[in-house]
Amino acid sequence: MGYWKIQADGLFDGEQIQTGLVLVGTGDGEITALVPLEEAGEDVQRLPGILSPGFVNTHCHLELSHMAGVIPEGTGMVDFLLQVMGRRGDGALDPLEAARQADRRMYDEGIVAVGDISNNISTLPLKAGSSLYYHTFVEVMGFLPASADARLAQARQVYDAAVRVMGPGTASLVPHAPYSVSKPLFEAINRTCAGSRAPLSIHNQESEPENEFYRTATGDFLRLYAALGQNLDFFTPYGKDSLETYLPWLDTPSNILLVHNVTSHAAGVRQAQHLAASRHQSLFWCLCPGANQYIQRAMPPVDVLRQAGCTLTLGTDSLASNHQLSILHEMRLLQEHVPGLSLEELLRWATVNGARALGIDHLYGRFAPGTRPGVLLLDALEGQRITAGAKVVRLRS
Repeated sequence: MGYWKIQADGLFDGEQIQTGLVLVGTGDGEITALVPLEEAGEDVQRLPGILSPGFVNTHCHLELSHMAGVIPEGTGMVDFLLQVMGRRGDGALDPLEAARQADRRMYDEGIVAVGDISNNISTLPLKAGSSLYYHTFVEVMGFLPASADARLAQARQVYDAAVRVMGPGTASLVPHAPYSVSKPLFEAINRTCAGSRAPLSIHNQESEPENEFYRTATGDFLRLYAALGQNLDFFTPYGKDSLETYLPWLDTPSNILLVHNVTSHAAGVRQAQHLAASRHQSLFWCLCPGANQYIQRAMPPVDVLRQAGCTLTLGTDSLASNHQLSILHEMRLLQEHVPGLSLEELLRWATVNGARALGIDHLYGRFAPGTRPGVLLLDALEGQRITAGAKVVRLRS
């Protein structure tokens, strides 16, 4: 078996950027060592830029790839949701061909693993044959309490198919969002997580109307329920934000991935962190700034999350709500909006944190002997700044 040796201006190992190290691996992509240059021997390939493990995209919707460009920017959350439901059949490409192209785009952008939201089985064969690792989050939806059992049974059929096609441990039954899942359905999903190490994902606090609805049963989400013909006579507001309401109902998952978090407030974030720690759960907060900008010209409260000690990850969301599927682009957006955000911290979010969220950090997200995280070269940086000209080159899969 052949070995390769690579040195660049810097090497991000999953935790920090180091200099003077040579990365050593096998022809099949396994990392065998990180050694000082003077101990590496001959045949070291030297490159400009920074070496990094492959990126982990913790939130994507592969099956919405055909909707690229269908929904205009800046609609706001409720109108975006209405158009996703009403125009899901639109798009210039066949849905499966669009998904294949999206999978290839992610590969070209240096992504090695994906947390993918699924509502049906259409993309399972594609994911099974992909060069990328996929964890399939099978969404469960149903805001009417009486429909909880039927909705869970329906989603379980997709989940069972995912496990058959992709293998054990590669799928989870998860709630879509607080505004689309009833308390009985949350509790039923929670029961399915008991004894499982599979991660749970949920769209969290995507817009302030979500919090408003949970607090007072008023606001723009009433328009969504009216359009769906749902009678809300059963619903009693909780007097507090969505996250503070539903997180106590999810006490069995070991890893919980909260996605978007655009209107997460400091007190609620601290409360969620404390609750998860008290239950020995790992809480991850996924940022998708490209989608937040696309849908509602907003950004997540990065400083609030950092100050609370949150473990952050990155996602691209779908091509229905983003112009690209690029973790590098998401990092650049964050650097532009958060002064002082270092490349090292962003890379941690893009690699090892995402791998930990998906439960795959034994193979992905870091350079260590025995891992197979892929090897990227980040080039055309300006010091530690990710500029519009920065690019990612995949050196090893």
